[in-house]
Amino acid sequence: MAVARPLRLKSEVFKRTETELAGSLPIARIWVDSGIYHLDQPFDYAIPLSMDERIRIGIRVEVSFNGKPCEGLVIDRVSESSEKLKQISKILSDVPVATRASISLIDSVAQRWAAHPYDILRSAIPPRVASVERGEWSKTKGAPLRITPSRAYIQLPAQQDANKSISEYLSKAMKSGKVLVVVPDSRSAMRLAGNFPNAVLLDSNLDRVQRYRNFLLALSGQADLVIGTRSAIFAPIENLANIVVVDEGSQHHYERRSPGWNVRDVAILRSQLEKTSLTFLGFSPSSEVARLIELKWIRYSSQKQTVPVLYFQQNHSELLPGRIFSEIRSGLHQGSVLFLVPRKGYAQAISCAKCRNIASCECGGKIFRETSKSAPQCALCGKDFGDWKCRWCEGTQPFYIGRGSQRFAQEIGSAFPGFALKSSEGEEIIDVLNDFKGIVIATPGAIPQIDQGYSRIAILEGDSYFSQSDIRSHERAREMFFSSASHLASNGKMLLVVDDSNPIIGALASWKPSIIAQRELRERSDVFLPPFSRALTLDSESSEMGSILKGLQAAVDQGRLPVSTKILGPLLISNGNSRIILTTPVEHGEELIRLIHQFQRKRSASRKSLSNLRIDPYSLTR
Repeated sequence: MAVARPLRLKSEVFKRTETELAGSLPIARIWVDSGIYHLDQPFDYAIPLSMDERIRIGIRVEVSFNGKPCEGLVIDRVSESSEKLKQISKILSDVPVATRASISLIDSVAQRWAAHPYDILRSAIPPRVASVERGEWSKTKGAPLRITPSRAYIQLPAQQDANKSISEYLSKAMKSGKVLVVVPDSRSAMRLAGNFPNAVLLDSNLDRVQRYRNFLLALSGQADLVIGTRSAIFAPIENLANIVVVDEGSQHHYERRSPGWNVRDVAILRSQLEKTSLTFLGFSPSSEVARLIELKWIRYSSQKQTVPVLYFQQNHSELLPGRIFSEIRSGLHQGSVLFLVPRKGYAQAISCAKCRNIASCECGGKIFRETSKSAPQCALCGKDFGDWKCRWCEGTQPFYIGRGSQRFAQEIGSAFPGFALKSSEGEEIIDVLNDFKGIVIATPGAIPQIDQGYSRIAILEGDSYFSQSDIRSHERAREMFFSSASHLASNGKMLLVVDDSNPIIGALASWKPSIIAQRELRERSDVFLPPFSRALTLDSESSEMGSILKGLQAAVDQGRLPVSTKILGPLLISNGNSRIILTTPVEHGEELIRLIHQFQRKRSASRKSLSNLRIDPYSLTR
């Protein structure tokens, strides 16, 4: 839902009694931050003569809306309007923060995700810092681009630091013009920016002053390379030649706030609107991009190489199968060995060692153990169980289920004594390990960089990555297996603790994610799951779900929704709320979005709380 931003900005106030208007194009078309969802269209305001030379597209102004002062963004100037108009009250800033191109993109995103434009603006434009605007921010005009736009997915190589591979590509791409690159997280952005001293960095972890200054630098045209995280996809860059998205399937590329847009789809929209090249860099494409590759809408550029892969099957749920020990010892004599484990913490659950009853709290929550030194505690209410006793047989000996990284560290340290051991997980991530030789235990996304790479990378409980409940689990696991191989030394080996029938073994060894991706696409196509359908989730109070379901079914019966629309649920999620999932084939997706947009507008107009809406979310169940 649109939330009005408080106005605390210094500005020049013009007399409200002024009646003489600007002579040329005296009407400003403005998006108003009203905080009212259904009032999402632009509104016209008269431009007083005294503001004529200063009202430009992209500047922030204050206007009176429903008797209250509201911030607005000027998106156009026109010659006439059919309405009786109020005048603009104030100019909040003379510095434009949007261009015609970025306004067009924001409008397209708002339509695609059934959102108020200001919900997108809050992501696209950082908060104003008046002191930053005192500098010189005139635009640098460049020569018009003369490129033939291309669309490609470029696979990154194994056994080479991904940061180095990406930097090599960007250095070549910049020869054709300005480049915008969006990476999944701040760690990646900072590492990449370290290779390009003149790049502009756009990241929400920067302080407000630096973030706004960098945004204006990008807008002014003074940067040939802009590196950023999620919101940087909206950065207004004149004469942009290439949009690059790294690891496009990452969950980090999905906006957490409503309406939940994602970088991949915004990048596709932007490349079409601005006629730029579009490049995805990664190890294994998402299902959405894999489908576009099959349709030949995106060119796939693969790496021709193989990776040494050995697999070891667990027979009795042991942590390390017997045959893997010799390979690990060999690796430790050559360099460092990385153990990639699926979970952080110590143990995900506890059962009684005597009767195997799963331990639970009086509130119904699962009991787990965060660290080896902490007491077991409830995952829901947080109650400690320092003197835990089985509620069934009164046994006092716990059996730990679902090893976490700290438990892995204990057992691996005991199995290979005499070697230094480092852990990287959660809030204690190690970015780089220099001059280190020993054992490293890490969770996915927390692998430390190490000189020359790891001599062995052992992925433990490998099948568990593929067995999670959401439809992205195989896609996420595939990306993790392939990306981890970039940390491998040139003479290193991948050691997989997986079932011998798992197709990841052959796919990784031949460096061909398509072996698995194509099969997954066929399976999804058979049941019309994304990317062969558009999907949305609608969360509302459980008491309302009956009437919402009735209205949706009526829309299908009356032909306002395609008959192919599937309505799943409602599913109770939490705090008295339930969820409905709607899917429809891709070709009918816009009809579904339009109807849901109308549904939300009607709720807003009748002063009902908006349903929590996610369109094409990362997961339908998480």
